[in-house]
Amino acid sequence: MSRFRLFCRALGVSFGLAAACVSLPAFAGDPVAVTFAANSVWAQEIGNLTHSDSSLDYTVAIAAGKTLQLNLLTRNPNVRFRVEDRTNDKLLLDSRKTGESTWTLPNAPAATYAIHVYIDPAAIPSDDTAKYALQVGQYGAEDMQVPTSAVTFEAGKPWAQQAVVLSPGATAHNFTVAIAAGMTVKINLISDNPRLYFKVTDQTHDKALVDTSTTGANTWTESVATATNYVIQVYLDPSATPSGQTRFALQVGQYPSANTQPAGATTAAAASTPSM
Repeated sequence: MSRFRLFCRALGVSFGLAAACVSLPAFAGDPVAVTFAANSVWAQEIGNLTHSDSSLDYTVAIAAGKTLQLNLLTRNPNVRFRVEDRTNDKLLLDSRKTGESTWTLPNAPAATYAIHVYIDPAAIPSDDTAKYALQVGQYGAEDMQVPTSAVTFEAGKPWAQQAVVLSPGATAHNFTVAIAAGMTVKINLISDNPRLYFKVTDQTHDKALVDTSTTGANTWTESVATATNYVIQVYLDPSATPSGQTRFALQVGQYPSANTQPAGATTAAAASTPSM
């Protein structure tokens, strides 16, 4: 065989090895597809980064009009994340440049988003592990069917109280109550969670009355001129980081408008508010 043919064969083998080396990343693990449990607006992925495995990838499909929120929880300040809109081929964030650990995209376009969690290999010793939790939220006005409870009063008692636990992923609970004409209705919300609010709707007259996320109060009172059915929705701020169960007590009082507020609400709260 001529030297030229030997050279060509050797060159071909070299190119073949080079091509094989270049194609190795294609055998890396596929991105983890983030999914959401039924009636949940949050999902969480736990990961570990090392010197040799310094990144993990995720994808999540978000419907149009939703808010996409990402929270990266880690004790290692060198763990970063990058977000890309795969559908529109657009880089949205690299936290190495911004320093963010929480990122929100309101009114997101319908797209598949790629999330790349990574650490510079030089920033982690070969025998160390950087652990993290990636929380992915998608929420909008119509995400969940909110459970509803009816508030009723025992005979001769002006106050009713309901203790509720919002499970992880749940964001709201509705209450209905009927108040007679000439009465005053009062609502107290008791919780250790400062991101828990309530809003009241006059269902009889189709009228929104109050939203405590804007008033900053945890109590509300109204004199009732005509018999009215109310809907009270206790809800978590949707931008709040999920933190397990949320416990609260809702107190509803009704008493004649000509009378002063009857005693019992404060005592009842202290005695029966769910332990946190």
